[in-house]
Amino acid sequence: MLASCDRAMRRRAPFAWSLLCMVLAFLVGCGRATPTPEPVMISFAYPNLDTEYYQGLIEEFSRANPHITVELRPKRWDMLGGIGAGDADTFVTSQFALNWLHEQDSILTLSPFIEQDESLESSDFYPGTMGLYTREGKTWGLPAGVDIMVMYYNQDLLDQYDVPHPQIGWTWDDFLDILVRMRDPEAGVFGYAPNLDMFDPLTFIYQHGGKIFDDLQDPSRTTFDDPLSIEALDWYTKLIFDYNVAPTPEQLNEAFGPRGGIQAGVYRGQIAMWTGMLSERGGRLWPTEWDMHWGMVPLPTDRHSATLTMVEGYFISSQTLHPDACWEWIAFLSGQIPARQAPARRALAESAEYEQTVSTQVAAVVRSSMENALMLSPKLAEFEEALGLFSQAFESILNESASPQEAMSWAQQQSKYK
Repeated sequence: MLASCDRAMRRRAPFAWSLLCMVLAFLVGCGRATPTPEPVMISFAYPNLDTEYYQGLIEEFSRANPHITVELRPKRWDMLGGIGAGDADTFVTSQFALNWLHEQDSILTLSPFIEQDESLESSDFYPGTMGLYTREGKTWGLPAGVDIMVMYYNQDLLDQYDVPHPQIGWTWDDFLDILVRMRDPEAGVFGYAPNLDMFDPLTFIYQHGGKIFDDLQDPSRTTFDDPLSIEALDWYTKLIFDYNVAPTPEQLNEAFGPRGGIQAGVYRGQIAMWTGMLSERGGRLWPTEWDMHWGMVPLPTDRHSATLTMVEGYFISSQTLHPDACWEWIAFLSGQIPARQAPARRALAESAEYEQTVSTQVAAVVRSSMENALMLSPKLAEFEEALGLFSQAFESILNESASPQEAMSWAQQQSKYK
């Protein structure tokens, strides 16, 4: 009898044990139920021209994060570079603001968030973009978008002169050939109008293999008198003074007025090609949109394919009371197609959605340019005086008071970073 009961209990034991485990699991699960997050509000500062863009993203973000309310705080772009820790919980600004923000203890390091967020793949960001926001082995900003320098052209004007449109992979020789064919003194048409600021000549310098700093990522000294830099400037200025396929400063002033400049020439259909930033496409950021059929290609190549860039990044204020909510917001933003710039993440730039958003041509130019983009270190902000010397030297070349060799040698002699 006892033996029979014992056998019966043994047969029932597995079922009883399973039932007990289920009950315990239920009880334990109830004890660890995720609590409903407390509602929080965070503020976000951004350039006022992007208001419509960010307003359009809040609804999508709120569906996934209903406990987080984002208050938009539009500001002038120049105000964001010196934004204070208490001005907003999170914000977007240029990479050149990093040094100041870091020195003022205005921002939180993002490294712990990046390490814990498995959905964020750092390897998806284009090379060099994440490095711009690294200090002391920690990441302080999340790349938001990359503004790349490109070449625009007036399709209508090129077609009028039966000149083929430039293509991805074109060279300096191709560039010069188009400029010569487009030059029409009687009609006041120029093949090219250079933006007479530092970005234009700097790009040609680095395409030719020259440099004005020993290292763009970690600059320590100037190299203004680099032979390849002087060669590049010599070639560049010949476009203006020898071939006259680009207007001299005097011609630019006479043709389009002291305030009109390149923009007036573009609007009037007298300039075939000009450099600009991606964010300017179609006349964005200009007084009015471009009233023409326009095209875009990467910059022409020489020894190297290179384009200068401006990168914006997302930051979290060191004084925020809700750092986790801020991270959720900027991590979400980093996965969206930027309003004006190229995506900092390769997956976005290569997506079909990006092509549909900006056009197949623009997407192709972005993809090609980003592979050869020069990332300008935030540390260059510490070399403002040196950049001023380069600007003065370039101006002396344009007014023909010094040759490229003389001007760059002078700049190097004056530099305290030589």
